[in-house]
Amino acid sequence: MKLRLVFALAMIAVLSNPAYAYIDPGTGSLLLQGLLALIVGALATIKLYWKTISDVVARLFGRRQPSDRK
Repeated sequence: MKLRLVFALAMIAVLSNPAYAYIDPGTGSLLLQGLLALIVGALATIKLYWKTISDVVARLFGRRQPSDRK
């Protein structure tokens, strides 16, 4: 199965026609902005739910019991 996939990808790469296209500078900045927004959003979500996340991790590793929560 893997050999067929590798062969198919190799054939697509070898037999593909040139696209005669380009990526303008605005596309790169848009991708960078989206990536930064994703990272900042993930960090904000982690900060918002940090207490819950840390309690779940502590319970998973047996450091705290559910009744120890203040």
